[in-house]
Amino acid sequence: MTLRVTRFAPSPTGELHLGHVAHAICVWRIAAEHNAKIVVRMEDHDRTRCKSEYEHSILDDLDWLGFVPDAVSRASLNSHPSAYRQSDNTERYAAAFEKLKQVTDVYGCSCTRAMMPTSGPDGERRYPGTCRGMPIDREGRFVVRARMPGDETEVEDLLLGSLHQQPQHDQGDVAIRDVFGQWTYQFCVVVDDMHDGVNLIVRGEDLKPSTGRQWLLAKLLGRTAPFVTAHHPLLYAADGKKLSKRDRSETVRAMRERGMSREAVIAAAGVGVPGAGRQGSAAPRMSPGDPPG
Repeated sequence: MTLRVTRFAPSPTGELHLGHVAHAICVWRIAAEHNAKIVVRMEDHDRTRCKSEYEHSILDDLDWLGFVPDAVSRASLNSHPSAYRQSDNTERYAAAFEKLKQVTDVYGCSCTRAMMPTSGPDGERRYPGTCRGMPIDREGRFVVRARMPGDETEVEDLLLGSLHQQPQHDQGDVAIRDVFGQWTYQFCVVVDDMHDGVNLIVRGEDLKPSTGRQWLLAKLLGRTAPFVTAHHPLLYAADGKKLSKRDRSETVRAMRERGMSREAVIAAAGVGVPGAGRQGSAAPRMSPGDPPG
């Protein structure tokens, strides 16, 4: 039987907030239901926004809340370099990029987001391939894109059923490196999931459109074993907006300083309360029968 591996992978661009807590509850509950190992990873590929103090705060809050990931990944993040911190693994992405160049066209693209039409109600922009054939090292501001095949994808989602997508039609060629020379989220997460053996991807429903393009990108990089996903509902504020750092949603740290207990913070996320039981290096188990989200 194949071991299921999932991950909790925040970006340290701010402190942990209730949206993160709701997501963590879903990750740990689904992992418990499928006997999956949880690795913790810091997705700090965006060096213009990520800060080490946010990473320390996130890990401290995660410990305080009682969410216990795989011991190896958690201990690794206490040091530099760590195999679970993106900024420490630029060579990993450079090697994957060299492999990608051998199997598909990569090129420099100077098109802006405003120049790309939306492809559907989810607001995704579709890149039509305008700059295909241009050199990677062209002058000016540009991103590096990789040409995606036109295949339809099918990925099993534990909550939504089969996801059928056409990434080339819906999003076009994927950006691999941004205008600052940084590796992108779409690229890094695929490379890291392959490296960490992640085959159960739990995330918010807003990232559902990324599923097909990440699967195609993984196949280009040599992945043969499929992954499954679980896209859970998001946590919204009273005004209907998704809770996020950019909207200054109240942080776990602020709630702790106000004297709220771990149980009260978790209850405020509105998803259910983890129990205290632990099995080896696994995380707290979720309340039996509670739906994830």
